[in-house]
Amino acid sequence: MLRPRAAQASGTVADLRAGSTHQPITLEVLERAGLMVARNKRTRTAEEYRIVIGRVLRALHDEPAGEPASAEMAPNVVMVTSARPGEGKSFTALNLAGSIAQNAGESVLLVDVDPKIRPMTDQFGLNEGPGFMDLIAQPELSLDEMIVPTELPNLAFLPLGSRVNRRGATPKDDSPAGVRPIMPVIRRVSDRFPKSLILLDAPPCLSTSDPHTLAPLVGQVVMVVEAERTQRSEVEAALDMVRVCPMVTMLLNKVRMSTKHTFGAYDYFGSYT
Repeated sequence: MLRPRAAQASGTVADLRAGSTHQPITLEVLERAGLMVARNKRTRTAEEYRIVIGRVLRALHDEPAGEPASAEMAPNVVMVTSARPGEGKSFTALNLAGSIAQNAGESVLLVDVDPKIRPMTDQFGLNEGPGFMDLIAQPELSLDEMIVPTELPNLAFLPLGSRVNRRGATPKDDSPAGVRPIMPVIRRVSDRFPKSLILLDAPPCLSTSDPHTLAPLVGQVVMVVEAERTQRSEVEAALDMVRVCPMVTMLLNKVRMSTKHTFGAYDYFGSYT
């Protein structure tokens, strides 16, 4: 059984490992899903993600100057999204989560909130278990019991949820205007683990209204843009949907390298951190 008192005391997902009834997601499974930053390999991808996480963590830990954050905002929540499907959003979310957990020593909860054709949850082999969408349909369910540890000690995963609740099966929305059922669940996760970074693998901005709905709640947005594919008008439309978030980071993905003056140019695969 889980030990909610001990976990509540420190507010990190790492405290759930000892009492979890789930088998940890192995490194092999994570790597098949696209993780490229584990095992301390010094590749170009790993080095570039180490730079990206610096900006994310500075925004997470530094107090903003001027006006305080909105009372509704969850500063420990980072939403990873894109303009269109297929730009590498889930790949980025997974590698950001893995890099932060391994290299920065932060406790990270990666949350799958994108009910696409083959979500990250299915790639991890967790498509039959409960998860995020079930918390929307049945708020009385235990959040702690849904969280799955991984073989990276500081990284855990909240699946998307059972198939029956993924599309169109959420209860009638009786919440106040402007409050969608997804928002209280994100707030619940943030409040439950205040000392963990909550990283959302969210749908693309131009596919659903979820990123627009979540933008006022999250502390940061990472907008993934595929190089030489996504049109400027699409990027501008996507940014407009999340503009209310105080911190938006653009991440250019799938760039064709035309020079050797970059990380990994000498094919050096060391093992130091």
